[in-house]
Amino acid sequence: MKRITSDDAVTHERVTARRDRRKPRRRTNRDDFYVDDSVARSSADKFTDPELQRLYEAGKISELLAELKSGKEATAYLVEGPAGLMVAKIYADLEVRSFKNDRQYRDGRFIADKRTGRAVEKRSGYGLAAQQEMWVQHEYAQLWFLHDHGIPVPKPMIGPHASDVADSGRVVLMELIGDAGSPAPRLADLRLDPETARDAFEQSVAIAAGLYGLGKVHADLSSYNLLWWQGRVVLIDVPQMVDAGANPSWRELLERDVNNLCRTFRAVGHQADPAVTLRSVLSAA
Repeated sequence: MKRITSDDAVTHERVTARRDRRKPRRRTNRDDFYVDDSVARSSADKFTDPELQRLYEAGKISELLAELKSGKEATAYLVEGPAGLMVAKIYADLEVRSFKNDRQYRDGRFIADKRTGRAVEKRSGYGLAAQQEMWVQHEYAQLWFLHDHGIPVPKPMIGPHASDVADSGRVVLMELIGDAGSPAPRLADLRLDPETARDAFEQSVAIAAGLYGLGKVHADLSSYNLLWWQGRVVLIDVPQMVDAGANPSWRELLERDVNNLCRTFRAVGHQADPAVTLRSVLSAA
């Protein structure tokens, strides 16, 4: 691990292959942030990753500061640009992502181009590219919708117009929750005192109820997709979010969300009954 110092260029695929060795750390001084120089070059701020380069050329980002989190679906980086500190979430190529089959989440979504819809179902090369684009566009659309309706989510930094989002490639650029020295942790990574854990759980249930009141189901809700910052819960990772009125699996997905929320909060320090929690979410709408 080191600061960006070299002009050596390797592909993002090599970065992905090595990600298991690179566990993100939290630093208290912004100057201590690091990123592997295989992702960016210091000379002229030219990024070797084409997705970051696209944002650089569009004037959205100017500097890559650190890798915050890596996973099978995406890698999140701390970046800086005219809007300040942000998070750039770069999706892995669909060919290597573990979340390849998203049919359950796509059910009920309208695809205007029938040719594109057929290609997505056949998982052709064109279909995979279209599926990736729709996944990113859907996350931007959901973030803007939730942000505009008062649900605590990171503010998206591209959009809300579809033409702007279409130029973002495989990157979702959003507000940083936290600060440069201490990005907000996931609730799953914390052990809270009983009173704080209960407060965090109640906020999380209120978020689930708020989503349902807006006709939405997160479809992957747990303490792993909830940040904790200054006593406030913030929802993240919404590309799989479904519309309750359109997706035939919405009830199953909502029940799974509630079960996962209760299960993962046991590790955080709070016990809750899934059946009671589900009734609370459904009755709040």
